[in-house]
This record gives sequence, C-alpha cells and structure tokens, in this order.
Amino acid sequence: MASKKGKKRQHSRTVELKRQLEQEKLADQKDRNKKRMDPTARVLLYGDLVFLAVTSIMDAGGVISGLASGICTIIGLVLLILALWFQFRPKDRIKGPRL
Repeated sequence: MASKKGKKRQHSRTVELKRQLEQEKLADQKDRNKKRMDPTARVLLYGDLVFLAVTSIMDAGGVISGLASGICTIIGLVLLILALWFQFRPKDRIKGPRL
C-alpha cells in the first residue's frame, strides 16, 4: 500500500510540474507577443526605406531637383515618425468602450 501512495504523490508532483511548465510557456509567449513589432509600423518602415532609396537614387542621377529631393526627405521623415507612433503608441487607449 505504501508504494501506491508514493506513486499517487509522485503523479500529483508531475501534474504540478506540468502545470507550472505550461504556465511559464504561456507567460513567455505573451511576453514575446508584446515584444513583437506592430505590422503597420513594419510596413510603413519598409515603404519609407524603399521610398527614400528611390528618391536618393533619382537625386544622385539628376532626375529630380534639389527642392523635390528635400520635399521627399520631409515626407520620409513624416512616414518614419508615423511608423514610430504606431509601434510605441499607448495600447490601452485603443480598446473600445467597455459594456
């Protein structure tokens, strides 16, 4: 009988360990999801990078004027700031009203 009790206790310990491991795994996954980059910010940054690269090549080739290049640079900075806002905006304000 003593061996049966020991087995039951061992089983409950393993169940507790499995629960703890699963909870840690869920906590790690939630933490990883918080650290992920916002998809909108990612698209804006990639688009901004391509836009600035194309305008830089066009400016170096003499296709566009200096004024147009400056305007494109300002547009690129606005896109960069917008992407940073999407990435680091306060998340709790976005939720809808609680009913």
